[in-house]
Amino acid sequence: ESIERMAKRFVFVSKTMNADVVFENDVDTNHAADPQPILEARRDVIPVHAGVFTFQGDFLRVFHAINARVRGLAGELGAIEQEYPAIWPVRLFKEIDYFHQFPHQVVMCAPVKGEHATRDEFARRYSKGQEFDSIKVDDGLLADSEYGLGPAVCDCCYYALEGQTRVQNAFYTCYNKVFRNEHSAHGRLDRLLSFSVRDIMFIGDRHYVLEARQLLIEALSEILGALHLNVLVATANDAFFANESAMKSVFQNSHRLKYELLALIPHLDTRIAIGSINLHLDVFGRAFDIETAPGVPAHSGCIGVGMERASYALFCQHGPELGMWPVEVLDYLELSPQPGPATGV
Repeated sequence: ESIERMAKRFVFVSKTMNADVVFENDVDTNHAADPQPILEARRDVIPVHAGVFTFQGDFLRVFHAINARVRGLAGELGAIEQEYPAIWPVRLFKEIDYFHQFPHQVVMCAPVKGEHATRDEFARRYSKGQEFDSIKVDDGLLADSEYGLGPAVCDCCYYALEGQTRVQNAFYTCYNKVFRNEHSAHGRLDRLLSFSVRDIMFIGDRHYVLEARQLLIEALSEILGALHLNVLVATANDAFFANESAMKSVFQNSHRLKYELLALIPHLDTRIAIGSINLHLDVFGRAFDIETAPGVPAHSGCIGVGMERASYALFCQHGPELGMWPVEVLDYLELSPQPGPATGV
């Protein structure tokens, strides 16, 4: 058992130390045009607002199939399934210094103040007959914000372990909505205000976490290959944590803390991140006083796969009709090329 653990660590070191690309699936794509106009025309993808969409039909079938595959991987690892709230208390943002590091991504929540007169004034000012496109936050009607919309999935896992002093090595998994203050410059699905992520978290001692990350790198590489996606797993330039923008990239790259799953989008001639693999060291262990033994902060890491982006990349590379896709991909996702039920208007 000791030799096996050592061998796994050597594999990890040989594959990831000073490596910018740890996996590449350089396959030819079947499609070059933007599939979104067709997906919108048949109402598989329905625009709601900038960065906000509704999904149904074949797009949603693919969306659920990808989630099922990643969840299946979590099940093979014996991951503990969890359910997280969509909102974070301000203290969670504070403990991980999120406001300081990522102010451009923050979306806060604020209720109307509790006094009857205030609620009455709010109802009058923002009734359907009034002219408004947004709600003023400095007009005295809204209370102080105690919550924000969750910008990531994994943090709630560590928040729930706060103060635990003998945490066992373990995998966890959760699927949740994520919110960030951004939207696509193209009006497409490459960047969204609200999107969906399946995370697999791993927490425990340092060696366990390193081996877990290597295992997940290899497992995700197999999934990406089975999907016939033109994709790279490569070092990311944006940090998961660490302050000061100049230092973030240096610290991140020197320790290879974050890799991104970069799928080709042919019609944009660029790659987008459809997921990431993150190593947190003991940052969350220290932030939330999580220990594997008294005085020993827990290490952690996670992988996340974005359902909208992964689905979008598949449609961009294989085409808007499932009948155009490689049979092996449909079989892997357990999908039929037949169209789903009529969507109506």
